[in-house]
Amino acid sequence: MPEIEGLNDQEIIERIPSANVSQVQDLCGQVLERGIGDDAVPALESLWKRFFGFGINGPLREQRFALKTLVEVGTPSSRQVLARIINAPDLIDALLPLALECAMEAHLALSGQRVTCWLADSRPEVREFAFVLARNCTPPVSKHELEKGLMDPEGAVRRACLIAMGQFCNERAKPGLLEELEKNPASEIVTALAGILDDDIITRLGRCAMKHGRLREQIIEELESSGESRALKLVERLKCLN
Repeated sequence: MPEIEGLNDQEIIERIPSANVSQVQDLCGQVLERGIGDDAVPALESLWKRFFGFGINGPLREQRFALKTLVEVGTPSSRQVLARIINAPDLIDALLPLALECAMEAHLALSGQRVTCWLADSRPEVREFAFVLARNCTPPVSKHELEKGLMDPEGAVRRACLIAMGQFCNERAKPGLLEELEKNPASEIVTALAGILDDDIITRLGRCAMKHGRLREQIIEELESSGESRALKLVERLKCLN
């Protein structure tokens, strides 16, 4: 590590494409620590390409650090490279869970057609990531394809499906979202319910706000922005709790 810390920025970048398994973490760490991520994007892409055809049993350490560092860089150029990697037709199937996890963390807007292919994958984690990605697709995933997730055997996948449906104002998500609000209330559940707001949901969100202070401010904002008279009356009551 001291040897790598002593390198200048350009030397750090130049070493990335040929980094070995013992160096890659330190080199990528220096990229992020020094704030030179945008300059390092081509080198990180070269590191990924160097291992083309590898990872058939799961991602190698170098592949994982290449993708994760691109996510952390978080610039338009790093996001473009991530999208290019994920959309590649020859992406090894064993690398797909990592690739979709990175796409989700980077909030990429992938094509609905591409994401639809992953909604029925045999691996629960791939299906879950795909439903999360479906929230930002352009063009969007079809309503029919989204609704298939309601019957998924995995709870985490159903939850991701419900949130996506709520954000697309699909009222079929209401029962499941209300159940999630009761069992495991979270910010994204509140956001999804706000997309299909009705009197019943207003009441249930109000109860949640009274019970869970950490979500109260968000619920107040969602109810206020709806402009519904019943919601606005509830907001006044909730503000007295703050």
